[in-house]
Amino acid sequence: MKEMTARLGLDKLEEYSVETVPDADIVVNANESNWNLPKEVLTQILEETKKFLFNRYPPLDTGKLGRALGNDLHVEQEQIIIGNGSSELLEKACFAFGGMGSKIAFPYPSFSMYGVYVQMADSIGAPYTLTQDGYIDPEAVIDFCQRENPSLLIVCNPNNPTGNFNSLENIEKILAGVSCPVIMDEAYMEFAQEPDTGNKISTMSLLEKYTNFLCLRTFSKAYGLAGLRVGYGTGSTELIRIMQKVLLPYHVNSYSLMVALKTYEHKKLFADRVQLIRRQRNKMQGKLESLGFNVFDSETNFLFFLPSADLAFKLSRYAIKKGYKLLGSNENMAGSLVFQELLAEKILVRNFSNHPALPGGIRLTIGTEDENIKIAATLAAICQRAGE
Repeated sequence: MKEMTARLGLDKLEEYSVETVPDADIVVNANESNWNLPKEVLTQILEETKKFLFNRYPPLDTGKLGRALGNDLHVEQEQIIIGNGSSELLEKACFAFGGMGSKIAFPYPSFSMYGVYVQMADSIGAPYTLTQDGYIDPEAVIDFCQRENPSLLIVCNPNNPTGNFNSLENIEKILAGVSCPVIMDEAYMEFAQEPDTGNKISTMSLLEKYTNFLCLRTFSKAYGLAGLRVGYGTGSTELIRIMQKVLLPYHVNSYSLMVALKTYEHKKLFADRVQLIRRQRNKMQGKLESLGFNVFDSETNFLFFLPSADLAFKLSRYAIKKGYKLLGSNENMAGSLVFQELLAEKILVRNFSNHPALPGGIRLTIGTEDENIKIAATLAAICQRAGE
C-alpha cells in the first residue's frame, strides 16, 4: 500500500490534548461550568425536545438565536455570526484573513490553539508577548503591528490561561491604532468586572465606533453549554460577510441552537452564579497566596498560579525525597508535583508546569464551594508536607 502523506505543514501540527482522568472526583481543568443548567431551563428544553424536528436542517442564517442576540446588542441580525463554539469562529477568521505568506498576530502566552489555527490556515504566526504579569501593552502591540504588518490581529481579553483583564481604554487604543482586522476573543468577559464603568468593559460597546473588529463570545463558560459547542460573534456587516464565506452550510446543529436560545432567554438566572464564582475565586486566591503561591490577577472563572521561589525549592526538594522522576528547574518540578499530588486525590487541574513562559504554572477552574474547600485543603496539606 502506498504511504499516505498529508498536506505540507500538517506534520508539524500537534493534536490538541488535555489531561483526562475518568474517575476524577473534582474536574477543574477545562474552565467548564461545574453546575448543570438551572431546572427552569432544563424543563423548557425537555418540552422543546418533545416537538423538535430532528429531520430538518438548521437555518442557513443565525435564526432565532441570532435575532435574540441582535436585539440585546442593538445590532442587525446580519451583524451576528454563530459557530461551533467561539473556537470555530477563531479558526475561520484565520482562514478568511490569513493564507500563504500572510502573518497573523496573536498574544503569548495565551490560548494554545491560536498558533494551531494559524498553521492550519497556511499562515505565518506572529506572536506578540504580554507583560511579565500577563497584561497587554497597547503601545507595544501597535508598534508590533506596524513592524510585522499582520493581515489579522487576535486579542484575548480576559486572557487565557493567565486570567488578566485589560481595560476597555487600553483595548480601544489598539483598535484605533492598527490597520488590520482585529478578533477580540472575549470568551470569559461575563466574569469580568471593573469598578465605575458600568457595562462598558467589553468591545461590544464600541460596535458603532469601529468597523475593523469582530467580538467573539461563547456559551461554553458562563452559560455552561460546553457540551453543545455554541459561540457567537458580532461586528461590522463587511467582516461578517467575509467570515460567512469560509463557514460550511448548516455548520451549527439545530439542537444546539435551540438549547442556546432557551439558555440565553434565561440569562438573568446565570448572573447570581457568576457572582458566586467571583466570590469563590477571590477566596481561593487569598488561600493560594497564603500558601506561598504567586497568583495572576483574574477576571475569569479560573485562577493561574505559580510557586514562589521559596515554595518552589521546598516542593522540588519534597518531590525528590518522594522519588518522583521529574526534570527541569525547581519551578518545573514544583508545578509537576502539585499536579501529581492533586491527581492522587482525584482532583484534576490543568498542568502548565513545563510551559516555557509559565514554568511551574497550574490553572485551576473555580468549582462549587465544596469542591473549592477540598482543593484548598489538599493544596495546604501538600505545602505543609513539603515544608517539614
